[in-house]
Amino acid sequence: MMIKCTHLAYRSIVSCLRRLAGNRAGVSGVEFALVLPILLLLLAATVDLGHALTVSRKIDEIAATTGDVISQQGTWTKSNVTGLLSGMSFILQPYDTTALTITVAVEDVPANGNATVNWSAAFNTSALVSGAATPISVPAKIQETGVQVVLTRVQYSFTTPLSAFLGSFTGISSYSFNRYFFNRPRTADKITYS
Repeated sequence: MMIKCTHLAYRSIVSCLRRLAGNRAGVSGVEFALVLPILLLLLAATVDLGHALTVSRKIDEIAATTGDVISQQGTWTKSNVTGLLSGMSFILQPYDTTALTITVAVEDVPANGNATVNWSAAFNTSALVSGAATPISVPAKIQETGVQVVLTRVQYSFTTPLSAFLGSFTGISSYSFNRYFFNRPRTADKITYS
């Protein structure tokens, strides 16, 4: 009789386990609860990356357009360049422009290729000192003795809620952009500034 009782207990346990394994109620809720944080993080990262790519495109546009406009005239006044740089900052909108810096430097390129700043203007930062060495080397392909080069440099730091949150884990709490663009004067070999 004792063997029969043990056999019945075994059957009962197996039967309960089979019913438990066959009962799928609540499994999808548990799976959803496990997957939801991952889905929300992916959604936030997609939106975050979309903003960063938009800002990157706008920074490239500011650098290219500013250099292009400066290179199209042979003479500039301080007030005209100041107005131009201020106007170029509007390309970044609707994003905040307080962290945006734009630097324009018209550089002399001697025969040895070591370019120096002839004149410079800036937005939200200090202009480069006249006579100083160029902060970014002029590519040899565009160097020509006696012909100036226009360097436009745009820097921007962009913080999003996700990047600020992840900054405590990664140590990097914002996207940093540093773009530069070279142009050669179009109307003459030199661009004057007064």
